[in-house]
Amino acid sequence: MFNQTGSSFEEFIKKHPQLYRKLHYWASWRDLDDPAAQVQEYITELVLDAKLDRDNGALVKKWAQVLSLQERNGLAQLSPIKIKDYPNAYQWYKLQQGEYSVMDEPELGEICYSGKQIAVLTRNRYDCLILNTDRLLIVDVDIDVPKGTDLRDCPASCQMAISQQQAIAALEALVEQFPQLGFRVYRTRNGLRYLCTTHEFHPLEPKSQRLMKSLYADPLYARLCKFQATFRARLTPKPWRVEQSEYTEQLICDLITGMVLPSSSPYAVCHLIEIVGERSILPEFEPIVESHDAYCRVSRLGLELA
Repeated sequence: MFNQTGSSFEEFIKKHPQLYRKLHYWASWRDLDDPAAQVQEYITELVLDAKLDRDNGALVKKWAQVLSLQERNGLAQLSPIKIKDYPNAYQWYKLQQGEYSVMDEPELGEICYSGKQIAVLTRNRYDCLILNTDRLLIVDVDIDVPKGTDLRDCPASCQMAISQQQAIAALEALVEQFPQLGFRVYRTRNGLRYLCTTHEFHPLEPKSQRLMKSLYADPLYARLCKFQATFRARLTPKPWRVEQSEYTEQLICDLITGMVLPSSSPYAVCHLIEIVGERSILPEFEPIVESHDAYCRVSRLGLELA
């Protein structure tokens, strides 16, 4: 029985590698001696060995008291147990605005450094390519947008800086306080994007959330980063911002970089406008920055931002 379960667990990891990595990441924040053992335990009990012909109330209650909402939500979609039929089922499903499970985004590729995965490429709900990393801090900042902007670009809860000048002033004040930090600053269609290239940050750390708030980060973006335990950056244009008759996403393999890149497009996602603070890039961040800049076409200043 142990070998059979072990084999099933290995199959689970192969079938759901992104989810497993996230489950392990969230478990590691509980100060456990062996987070991997706990992840295997609850995957086995709630998914692999779960039985429908018995009362699973005690099992559901047991893990509801241990697991984070992120873990519960991801597992609820895979478990054969009908969790919604048990008391307090809302604890497994209740999400706030801007939150959705990592299960909702298919994994399309990865970025590695020294043989270790450091970022993942996924496709989001509106068919855009997304860069995900739990090491390199990415901050999404919205600034006041022109009248007539598509409502889908203006969430009601968005915290906006009054101007680009105000937003960058906040960043410069931060770097003045912490001169060891360095940020690449990009202009997006309706705001700014910052990549901190000098130090590692983690999405679940309170200091990361405090830092994003001080920089006028979009609250929905910050919440999603925390919920999915990853910083995110969109790499391809939003579909409602482009003329479909003019734009069809076509990707090719670049022989020099080995990356899959847009072959041609009249649009860019963001433009690199300046570097604030230290200009250095940690070696493990170089492949992420290179991929981000290539996909987003940051040096093509003549292209319309989408």
